[in-house]
Amino acid sequence: MKTITRLILLSALAVLASCKENKGGGDDASGNEGFFFKQSFAYNLLTNPVIEIPVVRLGTSGDLTVDVAATGATEFSVPAQTVIKDGDRTGILEVTYDKNSLAFNTPYHLTVTIKDYSSVYGYEKADVTIEYPTSFYVYGKGTMNEEWWAEVEPDKTMYARDFAAGILECYVADCWGHDSGPGYDVQNYVFYWNTQNNMVYVPVQYMGWQYQSDMGAKTCRFGGPDHSVASANWYAYIDDYYKSHTELVHPHFDPDKRIFYLGDSNWFNANGVNTSSDPPAKNDSFVLD
Repeated sequence: MKTITRLILLSALAVLASCKENKGGGDDASGNEGFFFKQSFAYNLLTNPVIEIPVVRLGTSGDLTVDVAATGATEFSVPAQTVIKDGDRTGILEVTYDKNSLAFNTPYHLTVTIKDYSSVYGYEKADVTIEYPTSFYVYGKGTMNEEWWAEVEPDKTMYARDFAAGILECYVADCWGHDSGPGYDVQNYVFYWNTQNNMVYVPVQYMGWQYQSDMGAKTCRFGGPDHSVASANWYAYIDDYYKSHTELVHPHFDPDKRIFYLGDSNWFNANGVNTSSDPPAKNDSFVLD
């Protein structure tokens, strides 16, 4: 009789332990119920497109459902829960996303929080950083015409990288035309190229006659809302500026001549050289070999 009673008692305790374990939410003596994030996470989609966020527990007995909530970048979808299977210590939250909706070289941030967290181990929240970085590559060689100082620099290298859908971030390395002379450093000449319509956007930087002659960018910075460089609003503002200033020419790339017109006057000759004697109309260009 004692043996039967003992078996019944042990069975009841096992059932209670199983129910408690599957409920989750705290740490018992064996640590079976404690679930947590080990750390924050960073993902590089260029090297690995899979985003898997692990949730860990100390025990291994029984299936354990862990509910989470996510806030932050709406481009990414985090499941509301994961199940840590019987015998396992880790469950996986697999994050989904549309690659075509992401901007290159832009960090995205998520905060994932475990609901009903009361573990003495690990972290209740995981800070997740996701990036899709791209690398610069040699686009080509060419000649830089920097007009204010009448400098012609042959054998310059243009680098480019994917920046956003249809947009390349470009620079011509080691140019002297930034108010060159004693005390002025060699710098890179930066611009953004929309490869779909060949429009070019040149950020305000010390070029030629103090600033390059991209009035759209200068007006945006000094006379307009000063949108972030290379943002959608920045492109749109500059486009609208040139639509309303028809006496100027939007900086652009001519694929037939293989010339990047980096200023906005119409004083270039057929070789991409500015022929104007009026300093404010001086412009720069890069001619691909």
